[in-house]
Amino acid sequence: MKLLVDTSALLALTFRDDRNHRPAVAFVRAHPQARLVLTELILSEVATRVRARAGADRAVGVARSLLDSRRYELLFVDPDVVRGALDRMARFADKRLSLTDCASFELMERLGLDSAFAFDTDFRDCGYLMVP
Repeated sequence: MKLLVDTSALLALTFRDDRNHRPAVAFVRAHPQARLVLTELILSEVATRVRARAGADRAVGVARSLLDSRRYELLFVDPDVVRGALDRMARFADKRLSLTDCASFELMERLGLDSAFAFDTDFRDCGYLMVP
């Protein structure tokens, strides 16, 4: 199983007081073979949010853990993906989507992924399956 992993899921895994912490941990434990794809944009969001909430040391630790893990695959978005993401942002102008979300959707399409490990309902609202 290969899924895009969203910032919302990574933050839920990171912070025990996150309302989605338990379901996130349960999902990861129940699917040890799952490959989780993230972009540098998602990694940037996670590091920034962890930095704001728990300090630089924790942010660096989380980011390095993601980079070093065999479970996570970091993909870099190229200009074509960014262009596609901007097209999606324009198409979904009625929704408050970030460029990161739109790039995630574009990448999912290109990789043939229909599901994301996410708690951000924008994925569902834009036609993608969410797990858990």
